Amino acid sequence: MGHSAPAGVSGTSDVLDGAGLSAAVALSATWLERHAERINALNVFPVPDGDTGLNMALTLRCAADHVEAAGGGTLSDVASAIGTGAMMGARGNSGVILAQMLRAVARTLAGHDVVDAALLARALEAAAEAGYAGVPNPVEGTILTVGRAAAEAAREAAARHADVVTVLDHAHRAACTSVEHTPDLLPILKEASVVDAGGEGYRVVLEGMLKAVRGEHIDESPVRVDVWADLSAIHQGADDHFGYCTEVLFQGRAMDADAVRHRLENLGSSVLVVGDPEMLRVHVHTLRPGAVLDLATYLGEILKVKVDNMQREYRAFARAAERKPAAAPRVLAGTGLVAVAQGGGFEGIFAGLGAVVVPGGRTMNPSVDEILRAVYQVAREEVIILPNDRNVVPAAEQAVRLVEGRPAIVVPTHSMPQGVAAALALNPEATADENSPGILAAAGRCHTIDITRAVRDARIEGAVVERGALMALIDNRPVATARSIEELVGAALGRLGPGPWDIATIYIGQDGTTDGASAVANVIGARTGAQIEIVTGGQPHDEYIVSLE
Repeated sequence: MGHSAPAGVSGTSDVLDGAGLSAAVALSATWLERHAERINALNVFPVPDGDTGLNMALTLRCAADHVEAAGGGTLSDVASAIGTGAMMGARGNSGVILAQMLRAVARTLAGHDVVDAALLARALEAAAEAGYAGVPNPVEGTILTVGRAAAEAAREAAARHADVVTVLDHAHRAACTSVEHTPDLLPILKEASVVDAGGEGYRVVLEGMLKAVRGEHIDESPVRVDVWADLSAIHQGADDHFGYCTEVLFQGRAMDADAVRHRLENLGSSVLVVGDPEMLRVHVHTLRPGAVLDLATYLGEILKVKVDNMQREYRAFARAAERKPAAAPRVLAGTGLVAVAQGGGFEGIFAGLGAVVVPGGRTMNPSVDEILRAVYQVAREEVIILPNDRNVVPAAEQAVRLVEGRPAIVVPTHSMPQGVAAALALNPEATADENSPGILAAAGRCHTIDITRAVRDARIEGAVVERGALMALIDNRPVATARSIEELVGAALGRLGPGPWDIATIYIGQDGTTDGASAVANVIGARTGAQIEIVTGGQPHDEYIVSLE
């Protein structure tokens, strides 16, 4: 099936009403999902990171789902649902920025019955301003630049024309030009031969909106394949727009993302598939989550599963405009932890240190809502959140702004080893503010070397890195590549400096081996004399993570 023209666009395309805005957001969300993998590939470094396309797509999809669950309504109602949904579903740095921009649009549209050219231009200007305001140190050549260019073009068009299609068209054209010029503003983009991923994501959002108001169609017909016929039943009924929000991360061999997407389209809606032939993450709204798990099991090994009952959540949402779960039955004085972690070993470590664990991290950024729910599960009066990934910090900070009834702060740890060091420094009997200096100091003393493999050919600091080559990252920044792991660790230690380092912990990842960890340990021992411990981290993407303190 395809999307029809939004009902609220008049024959002359002068204005957009609530129904039209609802349809436009739904189509734009689908359009962004279609481009998510391509946007993900615009990584500056050839390593798996926060998946900009995925984060933006899930954020916008949550906004569209909130509109659908609310049942439409006036323009003001739809705008409010968009702002709330985006805020609660925001993931990663790019998703949080997009959510802030959408909330600004929602505030601008509040109290209006229709969107005309002038109001649309003001909304896009508000979005651009919110983007800059939400970033402590704005950088040009990013989504911020693209948003501002689109807003300026919209304002100029609104002064000369009287319809929303023309304003959106000018905004999108300006966004296209701005995205093309992002490498001229950020040398790191030019070196990697890519445009800014966040800026491109915002351009795609505008393009989807433009397609909607023009009445264009997006083909969403599922492609059926006989071998999957037993999984292809699509349920009909009044509650088809609810069901279960199902997310699965699984690994296999030579998996075809397009083929998996087609299979999932036979099982539900809001399908999103991202990853590579060895690892895929899928998202689908379905009445048969078991069939999705069967598919993942057939293709490979399931690593993580998340299934939410949307019908039940919507009923709770409708009863009260509040999403926090019931408070813990017994709350003690002092401070507890929320830690974001990825990998069975790391999750167990944080749980053993008393933290409420939110599964996620690099390539699997948790949403604001997921972090917020974890805060209310902490059985202490005050809470410290350890994001343990640079890209999770914005969502954690947004969650803190929404916490009610207890003090909560974010200690911006950028790696899981930093989080472990911080958790070990916690005094649970003290307040969050009293704990903060000591925890920050402990995290700051911890440096990491991530040992991974390049996921594409690239050039880093003038050196050519081939896909599959061993790479080392120091504190999340690529610094070295080598043919052997011993050579790589030696080069990384040389870049990190002499220390002194007293303790080295080697976390073995999903693709690491004990022999490989021993080789890493031998080099570290010979070069630093540090006390060495080898533990299972279970993290994806990094074969080994070395923590030096």
